[in-house]
Amino acid sequence: MIFCVKYRRNRSHRIHLNVIDVQFFIEIIEILRKLFGGTDNMHIFERCGEIRSANFPDQAVLQNSLSQASSQRKLPKAAGALYDIFNKIPSMKRILFIFLILFSFTKIYSQQTQTDYFLGKRTYCKKPPDERSVKIYDLGLRCIRANEYIGAASKIFIELIEKDNNFCDAIFLAGVTFRLSNMEKEAVPLYYLADSLAQNRSIEFKQNLATSSLRIGNVKLSRQKYEEMTKYFPESPEGFYGIGLTSLFIEDYANGLDNINIAEKKYYSTNKDCQSLKAVLLTMNEKYEDAISYFQKVESNFKKDDNFLGCYALSLKQVGMKKSDDEMINKSKRYYEKVQNKNGLPEIVKKAFKEL
Repeated sequence: MIFCVKYRRNRSHRIHLNVIDVQFFIEIIEILRKLFGGTDNMHIFERCGEIRSANFPDQAVLQNSLSQASSQRKLPKAAGALYDIFNKIPSMKRILFIFLILFSFTKIYSQQTQTDYFLGKRTYCKKPPDERSVKIYDLGLRCIRANEYIGAASKIFIELIEKDNNFCDAIFLAGVTFRLSNMEKEAVPLYYLADSLAQNRSIEFKQNLATSSLRIGNVKLSRQKYEEMTKYFPESPEGFYGIGLTSLFIEDYANGLDNINIAEKKYYSTNKDCQSLKAVLLTMNEKYEDAISYFQKVESNFKKDDNFLGCYALSLKQVGMKKSDDEMINKSKRYYEKVQNKNGLPEIVKKAFKEL
């Protein structure tokens, strides 16, 4: 019988891995995929996991070699450099993945765990058919849904990956356990590999990859995955919402507003996050009066959000100046003064209130 063991949440007992750049890891996967025409018998997850968990002196040299070989289509040369490194690294199977730091549910997580996918009703890749694999897979999902015993759940999915490294669902769920263990940077490569293996069949894989990529600062990858969501899952509002969100970083505000308008129509019910983001994007597109109407709809929900307050203040000031409305201008100053971190505001907002 399989039991989930609840490990002590003692930070000192957490195993730290030396992790190299996420983009480098992604690059390695794609080079191997092109070179060998797929993943069968190549153990891409295991091998790339080894290079991620290693700490060797010539990482930069190898990265440059791989990049040049890939751009010049000299893929065998790149693989040769890679395998030279592999031979120096102990097996991935010797690394124990126990993660003991949990963090609270996010909105996306609490919503996802109620879907039929997280209830175990379907998989995107073939599940190992043996009885033990079926039982422990369901057990790992129960741990994730409860957000408990995450260390044990992580071990479960690693075992399933070692049994079949093409089982994309186990790879993805291992990534979920990483994220729930406050290791978001480590989760991104797993999400990426799972999404590649699923061949655009999973909105869950793409959404988690896009969200986590944005949170660790990889805006380019996040935008790419949100755009793929709109292509392969056009009925869902989430990809359009994500393009609107990433537009705040990429600064293609008009494109962001177009997409948030689409997302707003696709949500089945009023979505406060969508309305808040639309208010900000209306501000950045200088549609200040329209922005104010949206700020007012969700003001009670975001009254402590610095970006919300700063953009609301800017819209109030611009409309107040246009209408010569001193009361509105004074209100804009009060909202701006509520912002805790003014340095984090868009330049257009800081410039408008530089006298304060």
